[in-house]
Amino acid sequence: MSGHETELRVVDDFLRRWRGAPVKQRFRLVPDMPVGAIRVAAIHHSDPWVRRACLTFLDHHANDASTRTFLDALADPVTPVRLTALHAVSCERCRDSPLCVADVVPTLAGALRADPSPEVRHKAIPILLGLADRDPRIFELFADAADDPDPLVSDAARAASDGRWRDAARSRHDAIRRRRTRKGKARPERS
Repeated sequence: MSGHETELRVVDDFLRRWRGAPVKQRFRLVPDMPVGAIRVAAIHHSDPWVRRACLTFLDHHANDASTRTFLDALADPVTPVRLTALHAVSCERCRDSPLCVADVVPTLAGALRADPSPEVRHKAIPILLGLADRDPRIFELFADAADDPDPLVSDAARAASDGRWRDAARSRHDAIRRRRTRKGKARPERS
């Protein structure tokens, strides 16, 4: 049995115990968590829902030490896994130390430029916006993304580029709802 197979089996066993434990008892299992194996499973497990669960677990219990794993997971072929990785890499609430902008901005910029999912590209904008005070070159990314083929991504990028922080940080769901509402409430011109 290869090293990866052993680590993946360890993760499957741990997740089975974790899911089977009552919520109040789950934190007793944290000292037993196989962090290294969970990082491997977050990238290499065959089940995308296990990869996503591993990323979520690492986000809450080993965030600082898992940045590289989160960045690697942004290349996952499954959109929900990439969305979880996008959140995890940028979640400073779960970190002990500040996010290193030099480590994450290039990968986040790549997601904004080329991710196949408009939802991932859209969610990258407020994350990058939150880092813009530490790296002003991020505003160049917004100017480039203003030409995105998805109108919601281009609107959010334009808003970020223009300094309309609230509009840029709007969720995709909210942006869709606002777009529909504006069109739905448009009144015909009176003569």
